[in-house]
Amino acid sequence: MKRLALTLFSLVLMTSASQAQTTWRACGGDSTWPPMSYFSPKDKSVQGFSVEVLKAIFDTAPSFQLRPWARCLAETESMQASDIVMSIFKTPERTKKFLFSRTYFSLTPAYFYSKRRFNTPPIEKKNELSRYKVCSLHGAAISYTGLKPEQIESGATNYLSLYRKIERGHCDIVVDMEEVFWGFDHLGSVPFSHPDFAIRPLPDAERFPLHFAVSSNHPHAQEIIDTIDKGIQQLQRNGKLKQLQDHYQSRH
Repeated sequence: MKRLALTLFSLVLMTSASQAQTTWRACGGDSTWPPMSYFSPKDKSVQGFSVEVLKAIFDTAPSFQLRPWARCLAETESMQASDIVMSIFKTPERTKKFLFSRTYFSLTPAYFYSKRRFNTPPIEKKNELSRYKVCSLHGAAISYTGLKPEQIESGATNYLSLYRKIERGHCDIVVDMEEVFWGFDHLGSVPFSHPDFAIRPLPDAERFPLHFAVSSNHPHAQEIIDTIDKGIQQLQRNGKLKQLQDHYQSRH
């Protein structure tokens, strides 16, 4: 009996050690989404606020990949190449496929426009968006605009393309998140702060909370989400989350 008990105890220890050493895989969109996740201009490593939050939570840091957003979602849902989606908005459709962590940050819906096209900010109320040709990134959540998907041109697969669409007059307005616009500008990859253009918060739009997500079919889904939730709470209590937010929200 003693020998059996020792054997079972050893198996439990081995299983626990194996789980503790698991390297989870996390992904984000390869169009990059500063300050949340992006390729470092120096060495092309994946960096950003969401990356640092996960590193601070897990004893063994996850591996990070940026790939087309739709592919990131699909591969996490199917568990083919990713376990965790970073920086994801929670929508009714997505809750059918994923378990979501508690929120760890929120973003400000905003719009970008050309001052050469508009002398003054063109949007005073959110419903005025319907008057203009509005563009967004392909695959991006746009429910905060109040527009239907068919009312938004979403062919652009990266933010430089969105910038060019405004520059060339193909779009009147680009909608996204204020922190992301400034994040690209801070990296020097897309000049959103150019004096010929402007970024404005979208009126009547609430801040959008961000989450991490795991496929509801993942065998360790609840375990991963519980670990992330506890980690976020700990980072909030010790002030580390605020420190990371302040670091990655620098605009200039």
